[in-house]
Amino acid sequence: MLFQPPTLDDLDMQVIEQIDTFRKDMRYALREPRRWTGQLRRNLLAKAIQGSNSIEGYDVSDEDAVAAVEEEEPLSADEATWAEIRGYRTAMSYVLQLADDPHFELDQSLIRSLHYMMLAHDVLKSPGRYRLNSVFVVDESRDEIVYEGPDFQRVPELCQELVETIPQEQGAPNYVRAAMAHLNLVMIHPFREVNGRMARCLQTLILARDSIVAPEFSSIEEFLGKNTPDYYSVLGKVGQGAWNPGNSTRPWVKFILRAHHMQAQTVVGRLAEASYMWAQLEEIARRKRLPERSVPALYDCSLGLRMRRSSYLKLADVEERTATRDLQQIVDAGLFFTQGERRGRTYGATDELRLVRIEARTNKPRNRDPYEEMGGIRGILDDRGYQTGLPL
Repeated sequence: MLFQPPTLDDLDMQVIEQIDTFRKDMRYALREPRRWTGQLRRNLLAKAIQGSNSIEGYDVSDEDAVAAVEEEEPLSADEATWAEIRGYRTAMSYVLQLADDPHFELDQSLIRSLHYMMLAHDVLKSPGRYRLNSVFVVDESRDEIVYEGPDFQRVPELCQELVETIPQEQGAPNYVRAAMAHLNLVMIHPFREVNGRMARCLQTLILARDSIVAPEFSSIEEFLGKNTPDYYSVLGKVGQGAWNPGNSTRPWVKFILRAHHMQAQTVVGRLAEASYMWAQLEEIARRKRLPERSVPALYDCSLGLRMRRSSYLKLADVEERTATRDLQQIVDAGLFFTQGERRGRTYGATDELRLVRIEARTNKPRNRDPYEEMGGIRGILDDRGYQTGLPL
């Protein structure tokens, strides 16, 4: 027996309806090809990779998260962190490939393959193999066990039940199906390590298969990374320290629906922001007599990213000599400043360029909590404040 989805109440159904509306708005906004949508998709994938890994303590800068997506070398991440980031990027890239694959089949081999992709850099962690021992999750701050997974001998049977259950839940909203897959995998805890990232990756895969909007616009991993304490609390409340599939999953599903709603608001806001910024940057490039091909680089740097010559080569699709000339022209125009020398040189936005994003965010509405009337996340967890720690 696995954890079972709860009966949704009227408020849950309203939240789902609003999420669907946001996603339809995204699809409409993306229908017309615009030059900035590719960079926005890249940035959203980078945020997902960055967010999911930050939960496990692997923190990287925005530039390095983008570098991971672009398959470039990091600017500041250490070797161990970068290995984890690259592994997760590989698995997520495969998930994006499966989004519209007509021959897709969810089975245990796929789950184990995704795990291998994440951990192939460290064979001592048994990449792609189920654990062969009991597992205990320890809260190091309190030096106590906060979760005990089911017996390792049950792992194959529970994972088989999981992959068989997901397709059978076709009547349930996709957000709920994905949330329950996430919950059950993290509670089964089938691997020695990387169970949390695997569960979040599986959730993104299930969402990607519904084809309402591009997978990069569906992931909630960025939100989970920014709200890690709440994520821990709700998982702890549902699990209560051990494999307890009979427990209510209502707090978990409400938390995930809340995450979808608020992340969707963030993405819709970024679509509007990107459209405004691109128009302003095109005008600036025209006024300063910069080549139109420089606008993508201006956009990246206006977001706070540092630009490398290698990145400019890809964005502008030019050769080395032209890239050098373009970048110097942008510096002379007062839009970029330089850091470092020769191969290590990077370019950043000056105050004049950063002002474009500041203006785009003026009067930006605050994200609305769809469960605010019941006390938001505290209401979801209820006033007992019960926390056990997380089976991650």
